[in-house]
Amino acid sequence: MLEDGKVLFDLRTAKHSLSTEHGRCSLHLWNDERNLVRVIVAVTTRANSLRLAAKRLGHAQPKTLELVGARERRTPTTRDAARTHHQRVLERVLARNFPDWGVEGFRTSMDLERSFGPAYARGMLVRGSQAWAVIGVGGDESTPIVDGTLTLGILWLHHCREQAGGRRLYQGLKVIVPRGAAALTLSRMAWLNKEAAQWELFELDSPSEELVERDLADTGNLRTRLVHHPDSSAAAERFSSAIERVLELVPQHDHGRVEQRLRSTSDLAFLLHGLEFARARISLAPGSFAHTLEITFGTGEAEMPLTPATRDEIQARVTELFERRRATQRVERKISVPPHRRIGSASAAPAHSRLPLRGQTARTSGTNPAQDPLYRAAPERWLESVLRHDLAPLTRNLAHTRSNGGGRPLGLFANDPDPDTRGNRIETGQPPHDDAVSHSSSRVLPHLDPKHVYMQVPAIAGASDRGMLDLLGVTADGRLAVLELKAQDDLHFALQGLDYWIRVRHHHRETADPNTGLGEFQRHGYFRGVELSPRPPRLYLVAPALHIHPATETVLRYLSPAVEWNLLALDERWRQQIRVVWRRSGGKG
Repeated sequence: MLEDGKVLFDLRTAKHSLSTEHGRCSLHLWNDERNLVRVIVAVTTRANSLRLAAKRLGHAQPKTLELVGARERRTPTTRDAARTHHQRVLERVLARNFPDWGVEGFRTSMDLERSFGPAYARGMLVRGSQAWAVIGVGGDESTPIVDGTLTLGILWLHHCREQAGGRRLYQGLKVIVPRGAAALTLSRMAWLNKEAAQWELFELDSPSEELVERDLADTGNLRTRLVHHPDSSAAAERFSSAIERVLELVPQHDHGRVEQRLRSTSDLAFLLHGLEFARARISLAPGSFAHTLEITFGTGEAEMPLTPATRDEIQARVTELFERRRATQRVERKISVPPHRRIGSASAAPAHSRLPLRGQTARTSGTNPAQDPLYRAAPERWLESVLRHDLAPLTRNLAHTRSNGGGRPLGLFANDPDPDTRGNRIETGQPPHDDAVSHSSSRVLPHLDPKHVYMQVPAIAGASDRGMLDLLGVTADGRLAVLELKAQDDLHFALQGLDYWIRVRHHHRETADPNTGLGEFQRHGYFRGVELSPRPPRLYLVAPALHIHPATETVLRYLSPAVEWNLLALDERWRQQIRVVWRRSGGKG
């Protein structure tokens, strides 16, 4: 399902409902990350798609939703021709708008080593020993590709400077996006380091070849809002019968592993290590005001309502799920070989006969549980679930504390002895980044408050983009903490985290109540009883060490010093135990 060319939902995994009550056709789509309700006013059948004219509630003008069979609808030949044509248009536009500069080296070739894809036309503007790096993207590309232009542009600028070897001075980066598609890039550019490079953003109307520069200081109104934090105690009472019926189907010893998460006031999800396995919904019965309760198990095509006829099958599936999706290490035992000779004595048997044969490792089970699809499913949600219940390993023994005459440190989050702390401190032998390094005298991370951690806080920007912050918390010194989590390599890790940091900062600092002094988070039920610092939030980027994309640190170097960030690399066995093996930091906040 697309809106304005952007993929909103993959209907193989998302859920939907269609209602015709009150004389209108209402479409409801949702998954773990987004929730959308539209009123359908017209339907048009196309060759390979279904076009829906849909209105948002309270809006008069309809927008277009499009149901397609694949994300990329262009043939490879058409796509490549469009990209080549856009490169030529871009070269002509640059030559006309910057006549004193030479257009050089434009290309769209794939360069996997440096993460450059064929969707981006990149090159240089050169005048003597001065130069600008330039990157552009065509209007036929998907919204995620357009939104990723700045990440690739930063990498292109960095690459150009490295290749120049001092022969050319690259002043900065010019980014060119399609007309009307600059909002996200504009908000990101406002938080780049102006000392590291000059940044310019342009919109290009390809048919007329008109190039318009955007003012980086004019980011406009940030279209973002919060949803009130739900009352968990009221929800527990409202869904008490549903909770009891679901837990009856879960093995008794696994009740503590069940997570409950309110999707809305009438929708409660049950999860196991971040993977949803059941859902309870309260709705109005047709033609009356009576409430009905529906409990379903599974997701997508495998979703099954709980009825007397399906109860036994569901219970068997749930038991299997809890057995297979378990954070236990693979236990191996080596088959011992009894000694046939004394140490130092000669052996008549050849050396290779004394080596353990392949397959001589006996496991407690026939297969490696780490290869089980249920074990590997939704790794980011699993990581989020683990950290939600225990944030201490991220900053263990690293709090800013006051000395009490040489005795035990004071404060709510005072240091506790823990042997598993190696790797958490900043490496003293490593030179810091040149652009922005935290100047904290203790060189440590402040503790995150385990009592105030919120999962998937909705942050809505624009008409259709409903993003979810992975985790939102607060540190011991009252600073808000934005935690962006990744379990797999992601080239755009750094700037996606920056997006949420921008939104959190906006709600915290720019919408404070003049009478109470409370920011929007506290007015919406978050961080009750906590005195929040007026300083900007901290940004924490958390991922397994081997799944942090090599480009992440390069992009982070170009962030404004006002963005205080920490990149935390986890041990790959994070499902069993969270341990930070190294970290980088920057920004002064």
